[in-house]
Amino acid sequence: MYAPWSFRDDYVILRAAATLTATGRHMAASKDVIWPRDPHTAAKHALLRRYLQAWAPIMLSHNEIITYAEGFAGPGIYTGEEPGSPVVAHHVLAGALRRFPRRVKMVLVEEDPRRKTELERRIAAAAGTTQQTGRLDVHITQGQCHPDLLQQLARARSLQHPMFVLLDGFGGPVVPFHLLQRIANQRRSEVMVTFQPSFLVRFAEKNEHHRAAGDSFFGDRGWHGVFREPSSRKAAYLRDRYREALGRAGFQHTLVFEMIDEASHLLYLIFGTRHERGVEKMKEAMWVVDSTSGVRYRDPKDPNQQALDLELEPDTGPLRRILLDHLRTNPIPHTVDQLKNYTLLETVYRPTQVIPLLKRMRDERDIDVSPGRIIGTSTVATLHQSALF
Repeated sequence: MYAPWSFRDDYVILRAAATLTATGRHMAASKDVIWPRDPHTAAKHALLRRYLQAWAPIMLSHNEIITYAEGFAGPGIYTGEEPGSPVVAHHVLAGALRRFPRRVKMVLVEEDPRRKTELERRIAAAAGTTQQTGRLDVHITQGQCHPDLLQQLARARSLQHPMFVLLDGFGGPVVPFHLLQRIANQRRSEVMVTFQPSFLVRFAEKNEHHRAAGDSFFGDRGWHGVFREPSSRKAAYLRDRYREALGRAGFQHTLVFEMIDEASHLLYLIFGTRHERGVEKMKEAMWVVDSTSGVRYRDPKDPNQQALDLELEPDTGPLRRILLDHLRTNPIPHTVDQLKNYTLLETVYRPTQVIPLLKRMRDERDIDVSPGRIIGTSTVATLHQSALF
């Protein structure tokens, strides 16, 4: 039976994992105050900005106080003068407060004292350009994501209000499961975690401390099955187990973005929420065209694992394969509404992309639709087992 780790055990194990991961992925970040922004980060910030632009007005229209938090806040700037995620968030939240006479708290934790000082300077500069500083309350603390973020959220009295928590470390297993559980206790809160599976794939099988870091990250030892998976399946196996972990933590709906940069480096961006509307808004943020980041997405459920270019007229070939696979492995007829809901909750595509695709699939004799007109209550079944390929 899995023995729970103590608070101190979590801290020591996750610090070791963070050190190794930082060495592997962001060598510059481990020693420099600021560093160049990589393509993954550019794409994450574009997604963050667009999502917060939807999230903040929705939350402020129903709540007196909301919180944005980060456990790995950084210096707030990159060498090319691009704003860091706290500054991106500050700009969006200050803009939202112009429409709503409510309050927003920002809780930002950064380990390096030099970066904390730089972040304070950048936030002060951002605050100087707005008129909502009295209602936009920023708490910046030097410390570790674990245990200091949870302590600071409690100190700011944010745990009883809706939160959006960004846990964007160096991609390794540095976020303890019980932190996710505590965030999920607030039913209107959401979390976004970055996860680079290469750390556990490379180091954990033969190293007890790294396995313990994985246990703390996933909340149990079920992920150890990765050691029996073929190399080609290890990353996907860890991805699926972590999505399950978010579900166990209390996030009813999860959304996985597989982000691939121009050098084919893989990073998982995993979003957790308890509300379908959060999934819908995150999808809308993703599908806004951004051709400048150099990063493409990939749907985890696509059998061909095709990278997607987010275009005004998107390539729905991967969604076609996903839906055919779903229909083939679940051979009872499905309604159009059921397929739209499956698309929303289980793929990176949007429900609005389903009906045009089904019309093409019907015309190409991949599926049978009854009655012939495609509406929400119409039933869909595959015509050809080979259509998936």
